[in-house]
This record gives sequence, structure tokens and C-alpha cells, in this order.
Amino acid sequence: MVEQKDKMNRIRAFVAASLPVETINKVTGLQAELRASAKNAGMTVAWVPSANMHVTLKFLAEIPEESLWAIRDLLSERLAERATFPVDVKGLGAFPSRSNPRVVWVGVQSLGDELAKLAADVETWLELLGFEKESRPFHPHLTLGRIKQGSTDLIGEREDLEIDHCTIQDIVLYQSVLSSRGVQYKPLITIPLASSV
Repeated sequence: MVEQKDKMNRIRAFVAASLPVETINKVTGLQAELRASAKNAGMTVAWVPSANMHVTLKFLAEIPEESLWAIRDLLSERLAERATFPVDVKGLGAFPSRSNPRVVWVGVQSLGDELAKLAADVETWLELLGFEKESRPFHPHLTLGRIKQGSTDLIGEREDLEIDHCTIQDIVLYQSVLSSRGVQYKPLITIPLASSV
């Protein structure tokens, strides 16, 4: 009974940087082109809804619900003077490789590796709360789709395609909720970055 109660009080969560709606709309336009190409090639792809597009900074897995406030307080304190910064949303790629695509993504790049520094800082800060450090290298991207069946080169000439230039303005703690409609990402806590002006 205690174990069941503990399970009910745990949530699947992650920390991410959100992008402006205008940028996500442009990415969704590209996704529509890819969707048509995949359909013509007979591929089965689970396409990510636009509301679920974000740059993951730290995946937390299942955490006790009460730890949300400690995470909020820590990130709010550490990000209080962190300025907003520009990023370029550009380039199409695939994991694990272009020749064997399982995940199709759009890259997100920042001048001076600001995004990578932010992710590294979030990792370090959350270690203070007992979260294990990610061993894989950080690769900032927006996931467009997960290929279930079939394999064709969806990237084509789009490897260096420039999609948008925008600003990272807030960091969000999301809950990942499984439902009959698939996975939904529910924003729990939004921490705005300081104005760079």
C-alpha cells in the first residue's frame, strides 16, 4: 500500500528551454513537408505535436512530486541574473545517423555555446539535489518525429537549412504525461531569464 502511494506521488519530468510560438510554427511547416515525403516513401513516423517541441536541458526521469519546489527554488535562484540569448534554429539531422534514421530533428545553435553552457550549469546545479549527471554529450535539438518503420533519406538538401533566428527567454520544468492521445508535456514551472537589454 505504501509503495502504491509512493508511485502515485511521483511524476516524470524534465527541464527544457522553450522557443517562441512563431519559431515553432516555422518548424511545424518544415515538419509538414517531411510528413509528406515520409508518407510517399511508405514510412511510419510518430510525429511530435508542435506543443511538445522544446530543447531538453535535463531529463529527470521519475521524481517525487514534492521535489518540484526544491528544483523551482534552486533554478529560480541560479537563473535570476542569467540573460536571455539568441539562437539559430537550423539544419536537419537524424539519430543515430542519417543512414539509419530513428529520430529526425532540427538543430538549435547559439553563439559562444550559450545553450551548451546553460545545459551544463543546469546539470551541475541539479547534482546538488541528488540528480545523476548525464553521461551523453549535449546535442541541442527539436525532435520532429520518431521513425517506427521504413527508412529513407528525409534530410536531402536540408542539412544546413536555416529556419529561424530567435531568443531563449525562459526555462520550463515539464511533466511528461502519458494519455490515450500519446505523450503530452505539461508545463509545471516557468522561470523567465533576465532581459539582456
